[in-house]
Amino acid sequence: MIKYFIYCRKSTESEEKQALSIESQLTELREHAKREGLFIVREFTETKTAKEPGRTVFNKMMTQIEQGIASGILAWNPDRLARNSIDGGKIIFLIDTYKIESLKFPTFWFEATPQGKFMLSVAFGQAKYYSDNLRENTLRGIRQKLRRGELPSRAPLGYFNEPQLRTIEPNPKTFHKVKKCIELFSAGEYSLTSIQQKMFSIGLISKIGKPLALSTVQGVLTNPFYYGLMRYNGELYQGKHKPMISKKLFDKTQQALKENGKPRKKKNRRFLFLDFAKCGDCGYMMTAEQHIKKSGLRFAYYRCTKKSKNKQCNQRHFLREENLAKQIKQYVQKVSLSDEWRDKFLKRIADWEKTTHHTSEVFIQNLKTELAKVKTKINRLLDTYLKNTLDIDEYQEKKNALLEQKTDLKQKIKDFERKENHWVELTQNWVLASNQAKNLASTENFSEMKNFLKKIGSNRAIKNQKLFISFKKPWNYLYSLTAEARAKGEGEAECLSNSVWWP
Repeated sequence: MIKYFIYCRKSTESEEKQALSIESQLTELREHAKREGLFIVREFTETKTAKEPGRTVFNKMMTQIEQGIASGILAWNPDRLARNSIDGGKIIFLIDTYKIESLKFPTFWFEATPQGKFMLSVAFGQAKYYSDNLRENTLRGIRQKLRRGELPSRAPLGYFNEPQLRTIEPNPKTFHKVKKCIELFSAGEYSLTSIQQKMFSIGLISKIGKPLALSTVQGVLTNPFYYGLMRYNGELYQGKHKPMISKKLFDKTQQALKENGKPRKKKNRRFLFLDFAKCGDCGYMMTAEQHIKKSGLRFAYYRCTKKSKNKQCNQRHFLREENLAKQIKQYVQKVSLSDEWRDKFLKRIADWEKTTHHTSEVFIQNLKTELAKVKTKINRLLDTYLKNTLDIDEYQEKKNALLEQKTDLKQKIKDFERKENHWVELTQNWVLASNQAKNLASTENFSEMKNFLKKIGSNRAIKNQKLFISFKKPWNYLYSLTAEARAKGEGEAECLSNSVWWP
């Protein structure tokens, strides 16, 4: 009597559609075996696609057949056994070598004759054709969705898949929360772990109610979907969904991720000016420590960490916190603007605002011309790729760069069309911020002074107990003029009345 194995399989790709597939197959095959009087020695069930070889349960069953434990297989259909040429060929080979004496299917008739083996080969070929054709249809659908600007996958955090329209829409519960977290991180005050905790505190959590994994948080911060592009298989595509942030904010976030992305150990925050300046000799961050005198007085000192292995540090001196605070206040004073000159600047800016409309139109037209050139480059790049002149990696790299440039230009055009005098507003903000620095310098709020200097300056370094800061324009020019005037004993009014200042 021939001994049979029952083999049932369903594909993981269509789990919802085949939720009862294994159970229903087993029921049908057991009833068929009872009707036909087949002797079943074991049942094998598996949840895995048969498009590729390497099914664990299937290979185990074939090994036991080669060992002679059974010589027959009962399955629902030939496509349950194989959808690839290797597994199908192995079954036919075992039939040729008489390891398999019988194959039974309720939906397919088979005999171990030349005609039967030919029909079995046809059935396996049809199963493979169906699988290959289904894949091509799926890929064609994905390509079409990408051309339409639709992401062919699950919506990222802050969005949801709209089932009726089959689009991706902003999630009213999480959209603004995610946007807020990206804005906070871009300011450079958060690390990955701290922004992870911030997300958890405002309700951005995983499916099981725990904080999002750090890899998920990093994925949110680096996903171009949030500024209007889509990344699929390493290639960027233009999306038609509502962007959450601008390209400018995204670039700022990437810079913050580069500087503050690595999880760090919690630092002692008793010292006011930690993480403010680097050593002017070796470039490593200054650290702080506390000394207690015999009298019981406590003093804070700042010194180089001396962690550099490649560059020798010659800094031997400690800088007391009081002296550093005094220098910080002096810098704030040097980049401050008096009330008198604040009013003069604002009056001049009001005159400029009246004459900027025509200039803005010319600038917008230049941006649109540049955008048209970029679009032409993208089309030519595609033509070159279709002619097999470029390989896929080179094409994707160049296309991604052009798409990012295209997004930048569209964002600039949108900003100027929305508010042509945006630069006027920025200038007004600078004047007011410089004027507020004057008020800030008259207080003892060194925490705000530190944050103000971090905002307007860079390359903050301490060398020989002196603080050095490079200021961004236009604060750099204001600092140079006021420093020069004070060195000559002139007042601020005489300094700023220089005709060079207005240009």
